[in-house]
Amino acid sequence: MNKIAIIANPAAGNKLLIRDMDQIVKKLNTIAGVVTVWQTEKAGDGAEIIRRVAPESDMVITAGGDGTVYECINSLCSLDDRPLFAILPGGTCNDFSRTLGISQNHLEAAEQITRMQERNIDVGKHGNHYFLNFWGIGLITQVSEHIQSDIKKRWGRLAYYLSAIQTMDERKTFYLEVESGHRQYRGEAMMMIVGNGAYVGGMDAYFPQSSVEDGLLDVLIIKDVSVGSLWSMAVSRLTDQAPEGSDLLYFHARKLKIRTAPVLKVDCDGEKNTFTPVHLSVLPGHLRMIVGEQYNT
Repeated sequence: MNKIAIIANPAAGNKLLIRDMDQIVKKLNTIAGVVTVWQTEKAGDGAEIIRRVAPESDMVITAGGDGTVYECINSLCSLDDRPLFAILPGGTCNDFSRTLGISQNHLEAAEQITRMQERNIDVGKHGNHYFLNFWGIGLITQVSEHIQSDIKKRWGRLAYYLSAIQTMDERKTFYLEVESGHRQYRGEAMMMIVGNGAYVGGMDAYFPQSSVEDGLLDVLIIKDVSVGSLWSMAVSRLTDQAPEGSDLLYFHARKLKIRTAPVLKVDCDGEKNTFTPVHLSVLPGHLRMIVGEQYNT
């Protein structure tokens, strides 16, 4: 390996990541002769840097939070020739790095990268956008929009729990139509999550049978946040079985057509800049990525 490019977001939650960048570069120099660090200054910088450095890099590493990862993979996934990709977690939740078994300590994560354990990882797509972790509408969007930036910085992952409790009193249903070829749903719902990764907001997203190498998306529709649905999801975490119940629907799909009434804002890997209706699909093995020792297929 000759060249590694690191795209680092100095505004990400973990300021120590930037402080320790010299140590990180030193570790990575054990596997590559040239390691270059590019720091972003504003939204869009990560995508632009990817377009410039990816064609001449053997590996691209994103150092930052979930938003930085999202921006970079949306630039990287559109390329025909994609270098090896890795994540140095530096945000509040770092969801997809958790799915890949990457340590949440940035120095340990850098050490994991030097071990060069590679896997071909599935990528989700909706319209012209890509996602590694999840796509969601309804209650999940309400939760993320309730989180104030200062509370998120102060409380980290706990902020998502606090926001969820607050939003429960304001939950609303919407009309949902879903077509996936072998499964359909038409009716009221409170939330829909389509997952590739296993975590949302730093928490297990109740996809006990999820895999980022099976060429399938995990689909969870919650019709009502009832005692029954919550119990079913709790049991699924303990038993590793798919959640079941009259108030929820769980299945796998390669493609989905989704329509809502009214039109809803989409939360895609934490970014909220698209709306329903939408077509979703999975791109099997679209990215070669570094995984950690705790990674399970």
